Amino acid sequence: MVLPAIADPSSSPPPALPEAGAEPDQYRGAVLVLLAAAALGSIVSLVAGFMLANPVLLGAAVTLLIASGVLSGVAMTRAGRTSHAPAPLPTSESPQTFREQQIVEAVEALSPESPPVAPSPADFRAKATARLGKIAAQVREGVAHLRSLDDKDVRLAIGTAGAISIVLLRLLDVTLQPLDAMVATVAAAACIAAAGLAATAVRYLSDIELARFPESLPLARGGRIVAWVAMLAAASIGLQWADWPTSVRGLWAIVTAVNIMLCYGLFVLQRREDEPDTVFPLDIGALSVLGARANIVGSVLDAAERQLGIDLRSTWALTVVRHSVEPLVIGLCLIGWLSTSLTIVGVQEQGLVEQFGVPVGGEPLAPGLHVHWPWPVDQVFRIPVQRVQALTVGHEGQEEAGPEDVLWARQHAANEYTLLLGNGRDLITVDAAVQFRIVDARAWQYHSQNPGDALRAVAYRAVMRTTVNRTLADALSENVVATTGRMRAMVQRDADALGLGVQVLGFTVGGMHPPVMVAADYQAVVSAELRKVTAVVDAEAVRNRTVPYAQSAALVGSNAAIAEGAQALARAAGEAWSFLALQSQYGAAPDEYFFRRRLETLETGLLSRRFTILDYRFQRDGGELWVTP
Repeated sequence: MVLPAIADPSSSPPPALPEAGAEPDQYRGAVLVLLAAAALGSIVSLVAGFMLANPVLLGAAVTLLIASGVLSGVAMTRAGRTSHAPAPLPTSESPQTFREQQIVEAVEALSPESPPVAPSPADFRAKATARLGKIAAQVREGVAHLRSLDDKDVRLAIGTAGAISIVLLRLLDVTLQPLDAMVATVAAAACIAAAGLAATAVRYLSDIELARFPESLPLARGGRIVAWVAMLAAASIGLQWADWPTSVRGLWAIVTAVNIMLCYGLFVLQRREDEPDTVFPLDIGALSVLGARANIVGSVLDAAERQLGIDLRSTWALTVVRHSVEPLVIGLCLIGWLSTSLTIVGVQEQGLVEQFGVPVGGEPLAPGLHVHWPWPVDQVFRIPVQRVQALTVGHEGQEEAGPEDVLWARQHAANEYTLLLGNGRDLITVDAAVQFRIVDARAWQYHSQNPGDALRAVAYRAVMRTTVNRTLADALSENVVATTGRMRAMVQRDADALGLGVQVLGFTVGGMHPPVMVAADYQAVVSAELRKVTAVVDAEAVRNRTVPYAQSAALVGSNAAIAEGAQALARAAGEAWSFLALQSQYGAAPDEYFFRRRLETLETGLLSRRFTILDYRFQRDGGELWVTP
């Protein structure tokens, strides 16, 4: 049996769908492109912010996240507004479902008695079309579900995501570090390029008629805000490269304030009564205040005029300021330049004056206010001569906050140095600090180009001199007080030789231990040595307990053998003398000897026994003896 003919969707076009009267959305693609750019920019800003430790970039990532959410809401609203409503098919189903129904009817048309027929390529295409139709239907259902969401829910979701991101970023402890010049240049150029793209998007959105794209005006305002945030991010990278952390944190506060305003506007936004449901509401106060014009100051003035109802640009005060702005700027610059001729030297400091780069002789400036020629004629360097300062020896970088970790098997700083000891086989790590005070400000400033580095080098030299001829065991077992005193004297002597003008107050050693990288191996070796010592001590204890006992037992046995030998000899001698005495008695009177021995034998054998003695004369004299059992 042959399957009934089925229209092949790949060879014949599907039934024509009548349009619902809505024209195609020519700006939907632009919204999707902006959405993709904002999402990608948010991810890139987040990654770059963590890599460069720049909080302003992290704030820009939050701004782009909010922009991505808003563009998503606009895209869904426009998709729902411009979607085509298909005309009902003869089966009151979608075209794809109608094709599936054709396939099912064709399969049911097969007779049960018919022999199996090998499927044709058209059957495979029909089944694949049916499977793809099911997948497409599921995708359409998901999109329809997203479209069914209320715009208020979308705004609340965007605002909540932005608020959570702001809180998480504020909880992060971002440690600002100076950037390399090349890295800072590339990052700043990327931020400026992002600002240029945002400005291009603003120009494109500003040229669109509101009747065709009602959300174009607020989106253009948001693009201006994104451009300004990108410029602030570029400025923060330059400030971070210049090592001005306070200014960077100030820019971070500004970006955070902008993000808070945007989130607050999304939370409190209400749809106007005259605004149709087919428009995603974006009447956010932050967009009107900050993004109405390319000049953010002019945008703020426009917002103030709308709120107050007064044209601030036409007031007499602004007119006076506008005419006097140049003299005012010049005067402020002159005052700022003249202020460089005033220097306040702190209580713990002394001031050194240089005139055109040449040190001025005389005594250093005492604490207080001093007047001198303004910059660049005179320049004053303030030296903290009364403050006790400290230099770390053995590692670089800041240790973690909180109580000090005294376990040597854990890393104390970012970079710990390892010293080679004198035997050439052992390594040691020293965690020390040098406390010093500047006693000669002029010597500290001019006798060495980098006095701090020179003092640190002197301290390292003292440590190496102290440990160079020792093994690890000797270095760890040496008296710490004597060692630190000797190293402090070395540092003071070398510092005086270099003319650094410092007084070394102390040299403290927080720890001398093997390198952290070999902590497990070193602990295993120490444990093995301790086990060896323990085994030796236990063996000596057993020997001290066993040997005396064995010696005592041997002495007791020897004395007992000697005593037993003496007793045996005495007994043998006695027996010999007794035998000789008996021999002499036998020789003197043999009959008496035998008689006495017979009596002694009877006495020994009959001792403690009952017996009756019968004289032989008893029977001779006629007596009778009856023995009964």
